[in-house]
Amino acid sequence: MALQMTIPNRPFSTEPFTGLMMPDGFFEISLGKQRVNAHFTNNGAGPVNDVQFYIESVSHPGIVITPTTYYLGSAQSGVSYLYGWDADFSACVPGIHYISFIAESPAGKKRVIKKIFVTEVTFDTATKQFSVAYPEGTMRVSFEDFLGPKDGGCCDKKREDGSTPTTNGKRNKNQKKTSNILQILRREAERGSFPADFKLCTPYYLPHNVIWEIAPNPAYNGQYSDLPYQDPWWKILFCIIALLLLIASAIAEAVDGTGSVGVTTGGGSGSSGSGSCCGIGASGGGTSYVAAGLLAAAAAAATIAACSDVRDPIRRGQDHTIPLAGETTLSERLKAQFSYPEPVAPGKPFSAGLKWEYTRITTGNIYTYGANDVTQNIHILSHYDIDAPDVIRVYKRERFVVEASFFDQDNKQMKGNSLFVQCFLVGPQGQWRKFILEDHGERDDKKANDGIYTGGLYFTSKDGGLWTYYVIAQDINHAQTNMTPEEAAQIIGGMLLTNQLTISFEGGTCQFVPDGDVNVLVAN
Repeated sequence: MALQMTIPNRPFSTEPFTGLMMPDGFFEISLGKQRVNAHFTNNGAGPVNDVQFYIESVSHPGIVITPTTYYLGSAQSGVSYLYGWDADFSACVPGIHYISFIAESPAGKKRVIKKIFVTEVTFDTATKQFSVAYPEGTMRVSFEDFLGPKDGGCCDKKREDGSTPTTNGKRNKNQKKTSNILQILRREAERGSFPADFKLCTPYYLPHNVIWEIAPNPAYNGQYSDLPYQDPWWKILFCIIALLLLIASAIAEAVDGTGSVGVTTGGGSGSSGSGSCCGIGASGGGTSYVAAGLLAAAAAAATIAACSDVRDPIRRGQDHTIPLAGETTLSERLKAQFSYPEPVAPGKPFSAGLKWEYTRITTGNIYTYGANDVTQNIHILSHYDIDAPDVIRVYKRERFVVEASFFDQDNKQMKGNSLFVQCFLVGPQGQWRKFILEDHGERDDKKANDGIYTGGLYFTSKDGGLWTYYVIAQDINHAQTNMTPEEAAQIIGGMLLTNQLTISFEGGTCQFVPDGDVNVLVAN
């Protein structure tokens, strides 16, 4: 019997700083190191014993995989298993690339070749403009202003001990400062160990006034251009830029004191009309890393919601600007103003607004079309339940096991490979740990495909005290290869579904709430 192992969903990237999935799972060259994740599913009629999983090869030499082989005693029929590989994309080029995965057992070998999408975001320190290259062209983004906290996100302020927001003297002694925050992001990713005393400190929360400039390559005839990568909407590229800006500015401010890129904050309109967001009360260390990830994911959810999953503003602009026969479209432009009439609450059906004007420049004319939309976030859960112990006795070798169940907007329990779920733990001294929860019936998980995602770890004798934890779930892009680009573009993965952070516009402190805490006892 042939081995019937498949990878039903697109492999996805998790970025190195917070460990969360990138928007739609894209791989980003500016990050350098990241993780390649893939779900393997046994589609055979029965179990397969003694299976090993590894990456055989990649289509571009600039993708460097750290070789790792995973072993599974028995792959059950209809069950998905998630595996991840460390990889470095620093020398890659943007485009569609392919990874050859191998599942091998005494019953045979199955090769599964999957495509991945790779982008490259750059930042011009002179113009303060971000660019992202993709096979069909280049998008340049100018952030005219952001909504941010009233106190400026604590940037440029001294810490309680009188120092500026840098890591420590030893780390920065011979380190030349740079105003290119993406270079700082790459440098810290290459270093592989991040500041233990990192405290979230960024003025950027939510995009407000933005300009997209698109240079198609090549210039095209007719009404419609190709979609980026023949798959997603342009808003995914914008979302990647916004997320990188948020993470990069937080890391840059923490290690170099250079988090600002010259973009102003405030001046927009939230529900209060003040233009200022609440501040995030992250105490530093692991709490700040979790908060940074949730902030970036919340901004991604807000921008994706405002631009609509059904048809994004660039495509709608093309719908309403029909060139004359013989004209060639040379460039496109979108001037957009985001608004947030409700608090941004990932996993909830909050509203987001976008007032926009699209401009098409052809060899013969200039065409414009605009609209003022208010749409809802559709990446939501009706609720989720978490079960975990309140006390762990290290001296009894008790294991901390978390069980979580998630229910979609129709109250249907989600199962198997439909989610990417992680538990983040923050210790009393700012320690930070994480583990993945799966629904595969292995290790801590009692039964496969029952909708109870489970994972755990052992604490050590050095871990005494009260730990808080956050169970964070993101959806998976389940677009199939037989879909048209327009159909596939409406399916987006990597969106945050759990609601540990809400960005409001009343000032004060943002609602930043863990899912629970556990008291770790190291002695009887």
